[in-house]
Parts: sequence; C-alpha cells; structure tokens
Amino acid sequence: MKIRPDKNQLTWSVTIFGTAAAVLLFYCLLFRASSIAAGFRALMRMMSPILYGIVIALIMSPLLNAIETSWLKPHYRKKENAEEGALLSRKSLRRMRKISVFLTEALLILVFILLILIIVPQTIKSLQDIADHITMYLENANQAISGALTTEHFALGDFKITAEMKSTLLDFTNKATEWLNTLLAQKVLPNTSSILKQISSGVVSFIKGFFNIIIGIIVSAYLLYSKESMAGQFKKIAYAVFRDRHANIIIGEFRYIQRTFVGFISGKILDSIIIGILCYIGTRLIGTPYALLVSVFIGVTNIIPFFGPYIGAIFGLAIIVLINPLQALYFLLFVLALQQFDGNILGPKILGDSTGLSSFWVIFSIMFFGGLFGVAGWIIGVPIFAVGYHWADKLVTRKLQAMHLPSDTGSYIDTAYIEHGTFHSLLDETDNRYQAVKLNNPWKKLAFWNAAARSARKSDSAPGPDKADKQDQNR
Repeated sequence: MKIRPDKNQLTWSVTIFGTAAAVLLFYCLLFRASSIAAGFRALMRMMSPILYGIVIALIMSPLLNAIETSWLKPHYRKKENAEEGALLSRKSLRRMRKISVFLTEALLILVFILLILIIVPQTIKSLQDIADHITMYLENANQAISGALTTEHFALGDFKITAEMKSTLLDFTNKATEWLNTLLAQKVLPNTSSILKQISSGVVSFIKGFFNIIIGIIVSAYLLYSKESMAGQFKKIAYAVFRDRHANIIIGEFRYIQRTFVGFISGKILDSIIIGILCYIGTRLIGTPYALLVSVFIGVTNIIPFFGPYIGAIFGLAIIVLINPLQALYFLLFVLALQQFDGNILGPKILGDSTGLSSFWVIFSIMFFGGLFGVAGWIIGVPIFAVGYHWADKLVTRKLQAMHLPSDTGSYIDTAYIEHGTFHSLLDETDNRYQAVKLNNPWKKLAFWNAAARSARKSDSAPGPDKADKQDQNR
C-alpha cells in the first residue's frame, strides 16, 4: 500500500523545509560571512572567463546585429531573390551568422592588438623614463620651491610671502624630503625581496587576467553565434516552470537587465575612448610631458563612474608637477575643462539616463561594490545597484497602488503623516502630531542678532530729536 500525502501535508512539508533553510542561511550569513565571501570570491575567480565572455557578448551584440542588418541581409536577399519581408533560408542564416561573428570578433581582436602595439610600448617607455629620472625630478622640484621661497621678490598677485612664512615653508619642504629619504632607506630598500614578490604576483595576476580575456573572447564567439537559441531555451524553461504572467514578468526583467548593463558599460567604454583621444590631442597641443601615458590613464580611469576622472587627474598631475610645475597648472585647467565637457555634454549624450540613479546612489554603489569586488565592482556596481533599485521601486509602487496612495516622490516631501488615506502637511503649524514640528535653527538666532545689531547701529547713527537739540546747542 502506497502512502500518498495530501495537499495540506505537502504544504506543511514545504513550509517547514523553507523555514529551516532560511534559518540555516541566516546563521551562515551571521556567523560564517567571511567564509561565504571567500567561497564566493573563489567561485567568481573560477567563473571569470565565462563572465568576461558574457560581458563581451553583450557589448558586441549590437555591432553583430548592425553587420547582419546593414551588410549581409541585403546581399543574401539579392542572392536568393527574396522580397523585403520574406524569411531567408536556414542555410543562408547560418552562413550569415558565421560571417557576422567572424567580422565582429576580428574587429574586437584587431582593436585589442592595435591598442597593445601602440599604447603599451609607449607607456612602458614613459614609465622607464620616469623611473630613471625620478631623483632628478624630485631634486629639481625641491630646488624650485626653495629658490622661490628664498627670493626677496616672490609674490602671488598682491599677496607677498613674509620671512616667517618662508622659513615655515622651507622647514616643511626639508622635513618632507627627510621623511622621503627615511622612507626609502628604512622601508623600501630593506623590503626589496617582498616588493619583488608583490611585483611578481602582480605580473602573474596580469597574465591570468590576459588569459581570462582571451578565453572570454572565445566564449563570446559561441554566445554570439547561438544567442537566439539560448534565449529561446531560457524562455522555454521559464514558461515550463512558471505561469504565463510570472514568466512574462521574469523575461521582461531580464530584458531590462540587458538594456541597463549594455547601455551603461558600452556607453562608458565609448565615452572613455573619446575622452582619452581628446585628452591626448589637448595635452599634445599644450606641450604636456608624457602626453600618451597621462591620456591612457585618464581614459582608463574614466570608465569608473564619479571617482575615475579625479583619479586620472591626480595621477597625471603628480607626474607632471615634478617635471614642469607650470605645465602641471596648464594640465589641471585643461583636465577640469575636459571633465566639464564630459559630465555636461558628452556623457549625457552617450549614456543618457541609462541607470536612473541620483549622484548619492552612484557614490554608494561604487563604494559598496568596490569594497566587495575591487576594481571590477567600481565598474559594474552602478548597473547592478540600478537593477536592484528598479526592482525595489516597482515593489514599492505596486504596494502603494494597492493602498490607493500616490507613487510619485513629490507627494511625500511635505507630508507630516497620513491617516485614513488623508495627507497632513508639515506646513500646518497647528498640527504637531507624530513629532511634526520643524527643527529649531541655531543659526537663526545668530542671524537675528546680526539684524538687531545692524538696526541698533543704524538707530545710533541716525540723529534723533534729543541728538538734534544737542547739535543745535553746540552750534
């Protein structure tokens, strides 16, 4: 005799299992968070080639679609004498996809090789030159500061440096130089072996990253070739597991994730390439030393939202100020103008409102995901947080609509409290329920005191009746 559990027994079994799994997960997150994080990082390292392939495929998919639509489809339609809306044969579609994948990947590899052949040798040469002349640059900078401070006629506009200020600044520069020499003698030179180990581990990490990118390019070719069939498999599984409505919601959310990631990452890469080229042209025109090295660094760091431009500017300024302080000033002004152009004109034109996040949430996502995943978190943290923010906003909006409340933020700015569906405003000073009282402004008293003092001075300076009589008697 077979035992067949009824519906209530199945429901209770699933509930008990889900509760136990939730308690176990909460315990692991609370007391084994470091082990979970280490395991997650190890998994991410193992899956990094696949992740690189997915990202490359997402970024290159629009280019592949453009090649097929603009170049290959018209050719194969003419070849088959097909009308505009007619479907091509399966053989032609397979050939067209193979050619488009080959052209897309060849273009990606060509750009990659050109960047390596053009930028890497010049960058290494610039770094070697800086390393060979770093002592001379430091000495020249120290002499320039000391000479400027010891001259009797040194002034900045109408502000002249006094003897006391000169001695203080000279003492500061001497102590800074002494600290740098002590640091080199006590920290750097004795720990040469550990520094070499760190450098070698960095080189190994770079080689691993390069190898992962190569594998990612190969993986992206397979993903691009079979992207429609993989999308069809995912939809088939979604409709097999979930109801139609829920499956449609899941598929729609994945489309939103794709648009957000592709729009942000590809737009940021294109924006950074343009900024790097403009920076190189501008720095060459103003005569900045090591223009290519500085421009490459600014272009690469520009991929990082918000903080990237500042990191690139500080790096370039630190190099140039040792060689030519006046050129460093020109470079700083140029980079500020370039970043204003990028932030107000070029960036919004390319990216648009791809994330929908405010500046605070952009900074928060960069700091949070950067702490979790490092440099990669700085880049992908914004679109990840944008997707989570979108889901939370949809959940809150659906909940408010179910309660027949407005979903726009502006309706809640001046809201003190809501009772029985009625909004009570903070502007109503007679209603102080739920602590709906404006905070006292401590600066208001100071402002009142200043206003009272000004009115008192005016009243003292104005001649009153008694003062007028005394003035007449004195006359």
